[in-house]
Amino acid sequence: MKTDERRDTREDTAAALEQTRCEGVFVRLDRFVARCDGWISRWLPERLNPLAQSGSCANFALAVAVVSGVALLIWYSSSLQYAYASLEALEGRTLGGWVRAMHRYSSDLAMLLILVHAGRMLVARKFAGARWIAWVSGVGLIALVWFIGWTGYWLVWDRPAQQVAVTSMQALDLLPIFGEPMSRLYLSDRLVPSLLFFVVFFLHMLLPLMIAVGLVVHLLRLTRVRLFPTRGLMLALTGGMAVASVLVPAPLDAPARMAEKAASFTVDAWYLTPLALALRLQSSGLWIALGAGLVLGALVPWVMGKRRAKRPLRTSAVVTGPTTAWQTFVDESRCHACTQCVQDCPFDAVSMAVRSDGKRFETRALVDPSRCVGCAVCVGSCDSEAMNLPWFDTLREEARIERAAHAGSGWLALVGGDIDGGRGRFSVERWASLLVGYEVEYVPTASWVRPKFVERLLARGVQGVVVVRDTRSESAARDGNRWILERLSGAREPVFRAARAGGRPDGWRVFDFDAARPRELSLRAEAFRNGRDRPASTERPAVWRTVAVGLMLAAGLGAGVVGPSHLRVSNPVPSGPEFVFSFKALGEMQAAGALDLEDEAKKAPHMRGRPTEKPQRAPVVVRLTIDGVAEERTYRAKGISQDGPVIGQWRVPIEAGHRTVAIEMVFGAAEPLRWERKLVATERRLHVVTYEPADGFRLEDQLGAGEITLSR
Repeated sequence: MKTDERRDTREDTAAALEQTRCEGVFVRLDRFVARCDGWISRWLPERLNPLAQSGSCANFALAVAVVSGVALLIWYSSSLQYAYASLEALEGRTLGGWVRAMHRYSSDLAMLLILVHAGRMLVARKFAGARWIAWVSGVGLIALVWFIGWTGYWLVWDRPAQQVAVTSMQALDLLPIFGEPMSRLYLSDRLVPSLLFFVVFFLHMLLPLMIAVGLVVHLLRLTRVRLFPTRGLMLALTGGMAVASVLVPAPLDAPARMAEKAASFTVDAWYLTPLALALRLQSSGLWIALGAGLVLGALVPWVMGKRRAKRPLRTSAVVTGPTTAWQTFVDESRCHACTQCVQDCPFDAVSMAVRSDGKRFETRALVDPSRCVGCAVCVGSCDSEAMNLPWFDTLREEARIERAAHAGSGWLALVGGDIDGGRGRFSVERWASLLVGYEVEYVPTASWVRPKFVERLLARGVQGVVVVRDTRSESAARDGNRWILERLSGAREPVFRAARAGGRPDGWRVFDFDAARPRELSLRAEAFRNGRDRPASTERPAVWRTVAVGLMLAAGLGAGVVGPSHLRVSNPVPSGPEFVFSFKALGEMQAAGALDLEDEAKKAPHMRGRPTEKPQRAPVVVRLTIDGVAEERTYRAKGISQDGPVIGQWRVPIEAGHRTVAIEMVFGAAEPLRWERKLVATERRLHVVTYEPADGFRLEDQLGAGEITLSR
């Protein structure tokens, strides 16, 4: 009979409570992360573990990056001509070089911790339901931080910056924004616009302000948010970054040379990884890399999250208003307007509204279904049973649990289901093996347990009540699981009253579950059942062990930050020489055709006698001859009416050595314009010739030798 009662609502609610697809995989990963956290916490307290506080530590690293970036302006010149020289002067272990390294490594650490935080939230399934805004805004913040870092590497103006600039311009050329291809400006050093470089600098300085706006949206539905970690952890992170900046100065490659194709260059994998695809696919590569990551990341709540349909409520309460099978609802007739649920809700989902039942209280609690995640923190804070979960009705479940406790040993263990992956995956047998001698009962979270319920259990003869909770920040109740201990110890309303518990103030215990040390829970529960208490840990870790583990963790983070930022990669572009002809020309205006008398007769009288076709420019024909081998291409004028300039770029791989190159441009009926020269084609070089109406032909690469011939 007891087994049947336990399964009363389990089968028909487990499916409704599944948050995501592949739930089992996420649960296993979450348990693995919990074991890792528990192992580290043996020697290093959670308040000093940056992996357990990845979100707040990422915020602090970003703050250090902003401060060090502002300080770097003392040495850095934002001019295209002097940017590289100003950073080259900081080479070595100089003060400016140390500040630059701090700026670089703090930004790398921020990206590392942001990704760790995103991974932990993914594993904890904190992306479905009401949490979708936090997830999507978090993906947007990752994209924003990445773009700020991308522009920062542009400002160094070394060889990696050259690749960043070129791939960025090639990506922009795919958008119908600019009148002419932006990549033409990055074919030679002379053409690179100083104004655009300053625009990039301006964006790099201004966009960090948008991070603050993004954080507001990201944390909008959370209460009691801690933006930065503990003071000790902030000092440790600052010290670690400072030491790394001294030991390993930030790298600086050779200066950017637009006509050179570097054989290799140094990249920072945390920000420049998209280059791997962009250099291979050129114009579309950057969009594919960024678009795939951004779109797939933003769609996670809908791709991986399950849509929860509304189901009939199985509850003894009277419910007014729409709700779902998993969110908290309010029984207005029981609400006493104490506002404790408003104070305790971790997600700011509960507010007070004007009541409609005519009772003496002016207001009653109201749950916002767009914010509620069904964590049950408010249920435990409500002494009057007004807050309830449809699938785990307070009155019915408390009565069932009480019957089970009396029918068994009299010792009761209430285990938070957020530890074990939720109701559908809760194993009574597993927990019974850890809590020998106890009647094990599932509760949604430890914060669901009301002090009034514990009082009634003890007053009616239950020998002892143990509440097992999950204290990790990734738990379903977030910081709400702390409230059960504070409530039972009398530090928070509603308080436990020993007088109503049969005068038994010590008949309860709250134990934290450590996935890395499950035996610890067994020992503490056994000690409590035998009439004695056992401390939370058998021994306090020695200081040297804490320091050793802290240093090991710092070394691992340092390697994860510094190592990927010093990757030397080969350039995937072809190493052979290339000839590039980039031009902007004006084709001859074509005269309007003769009037057709029949067509004229069909027109209105006031429109006759004038051509309706807009004038167009003739296309430009370009003939390129290399060592006697000729090829011809036709380029049409820009604009809807084809009345604008002709803009084009012709890129041809050539063999190394002495080459004779001739270019002939035909603008229409006029005599062609011709350019010819002998070049020394060199490996990993671009030999660029440009043409502008005002300047004529110009050889940008001066390595060639020979004569220029211009003719009309």
